[in-house]
Amino acid sequence: MTTRVLFVDDEPRILDGLRRSLRAYRHRWEMAFATSGAQALEMLAATPHDIVLSDMRMPGMDGAELLTRISQNHPEVARVVLSGHTEPAAAIRVAIAGHRFLNKPADVEQVAGVITELTARPSRTAEVGDEGQRVRRAAGAVRSLPTPPEHLEQVRKLLGRPDGDLASAAYAVAHNVGLAAKLFQLAASPFFSSRTRVTSLGNAVAAVGSPTIRSLADTGELLWPGPTPRLAETVRQAVATADLVALIASPGNRPYAHAAALLQDVGRFARQPAGDPDVSTRAVGVELLRLWGLPTPVVAAVAQRDREHTPDASGLGVAAAVRAAYLLVQQTDARDPDDDAHDAELASLLAHPQLANAPTDWLRAADDAAARAEGWTAGRESRSGRERRS
Repeated sequence: MTTRVLFVDDEPRILDGLRRSLRAYRHRWEMAFATSGAQALEMLAATPHDIVLSDMRMPGMDGAELLTRISQNHPEVARVVLSGHTEPAAAIRVAIAGHRFLNKPADVEQVAGVITELTARPSRTAEVGDEGQRVRRAAGAVRSLPTPPEHLEQVRKLLGRPDGDLASAAYAVAHNVGLAAKLFQLAASPFFSSRTRVTSLGNAVAAVGSPTIRSLADTGELLWPGPTPRLAETVRQAVATADLVALIASPGNRPYAHAAALLQDVGRFARQPAGDPDVSTRAVGVELLRLWGLPTPVVAAVAQRDREHTPDASGLGVAAAVRAAYLLVQQTDARDPDDDAHDAELASLLAHPQLANAPTDWLRAADDAAARAEGWTAGRESRSGRERRS
């Protein structure tokens, strides 16, 4: 089906420039243009669209209000921000409003690249048909992930210390699933990051910078929804898995594996749409990460977390490393009670050369990772689980 893209800007000359520069894509997309937020909403009500690219600074209804209303009334529509704002307060409004973010004036190649990414539907990581539409609506409505208030307070304290630096920020964010997901989303954008490729959480923290991270942490409920049921348990399990996978994954795969482990259950954080409680949380999480522009290896590993893995002897790869770490954490106090231990598969993975040849007691390492994750979740240091039980 033809992709419908709606461009919104109060300056007709900007829209004319986009129309001319994107002529080569007319055979791929059906493009429409609106000069106000009100006109854009009328067009969306009359004709379904797949993507909206909107300027932020417009008279009357500005881009933030427009995109917020689209997220509420048309959550299946991907939202792309075009902004020239640089001041922190405006940047936070940008971060809340969209899925992707581009500098204004827009680079034609970047615009085309974002639209292409948002309309691609890789079969291994995306649902199709009616199920795909339900998943897209559930994921598209999410602007950020619930984060325990005490975790944001820990981030603020670390960044507020006299010796607070990017290393402190990276440590804090590595234990905060919601904030980590938002930083990956922002760092994937040329608006927030000059890097051409962000492959790790440390890269994302450096790209976005401490001032923006502080501003995000201070935003409160405007950006961070209140806790959902079992949020603390889900965070602990994710943090423990991310901690452990850093030991399991090969150096080249480690950044992707760490991010995928930390974000493995983001679909659980997204509130289910009213009347549609059976939509797959795994699929919602995968779609959300894809909308936010996270690296393909991360999205694929999250999509494959629950699949049985039989990796080649040459290496585990990102997805299998995450799966191995997850199954090891299932042997600890941080396990997911809704899933089994999968003992036979874990035994097979532990026999893989990448794990079997390492001088590590993997069960003990998993227990230690779970204890450290519990300590962070509780806001205190913790001994290993085995020490506490002995």
